[in-house]
This record gives sequence, structure tokens and C-alpha cells, in this order.
Amino acid sequence: MSNSKLDYEADHYCPVYEKVITADLCYDSLCCLNGQFKTSSTKELSEIGDIAQARKICAKCKYSEL
Repeated sequence: MSNSKLDYEADHYCPVYEKVITADLCYDSLCCLNGQFKTSSTKELSEIGDIAQARKICAKCKYSEL
């Protein structure tokens, strides 16, 4: 699937959270998981038990290719 066909502003399924999330939460989580922000700055990431694994999952997600 081409990134140009993705709607980055729409809610979508997130493999890290294993549920549908908002575009804002996706972006905030992506920034935290790739090291731009502290993971503690996004409270929803406290629900994730293995942040290292979440980083790997996020990196493989089509929405992480901005």
C-alpha cells in the first residue's frame, strides 16, 4: 500500500495498543517511541508493558512512515 493513500488524520488500528486510536495519539506515541519525546509524556504508553517491543512494532507500522 502506498503511503499517499493513507489518511493520517483518520482514526486507525494501532498494533502497539492493539485497538483503534486517534491520529493525535498515533503521532504522540510515534514521537515518544522513536525518541523525540520521553515515553512518560504520553500517558497511554504507561499501559504498554514492553516499550522496547512497542518501538519495534511501531517502526514496522505503515503509519510511522511520515
